[in-house]
Amino acid sequence: MKRTFALIVIAATGALLLAGCGGGDEASDADQDAITALVTEVNRITQAKDAEGFCEVIQPSGMKATFKSRSRCVRETEAILKQAGKQPTLEIDSIEVDGDTAQVKFKGRNGDASLVREDGKWYIPLESQQAASAAGDAGADSEPTDSGDGN
Repeated sequence: MKRTFALIVIAATGALLLAGCGGGDEASDADQDAITALVTEVNRITQAKDAEGFCEVIQPSGMKATFKSRSRCVRETEAILKQAGKQPTLEIDSIEVDGDTAQVKFKGRNGDASLVREDGKWYIPLESQQAASAAGDAGADSEPTDSGDGN
């Protein structure tokens, strides 16, 4: 597993600093409620350093591609979340939805987040252009993955 990549993704996810492109429409009431609930859960997860909770809110296809199994996701993120330090509490400023992607802007200096809808539910993407951008060149310094799947 690319531990350095995973650490960067988890830290970025915890703070939700995965900047993406906007340009969507204002969210429907249902999307707004679901995204607000997701952000509330992310706040709880980061405060509790809850690895199981983290693995629940990341995009299932990304979790499977990155960790191969939920148990491995939990095992590998547990120590990383403990090391992440105190994370800010996120407060939503605005939500824009464009199909199955959403751009959430936060109040203060917490940045913004790109979210994805998979099977009708909103998640934090792991295998995404935003996560790859956040990781930068970290993959070059990381341990090789078990499957050899690269960028």
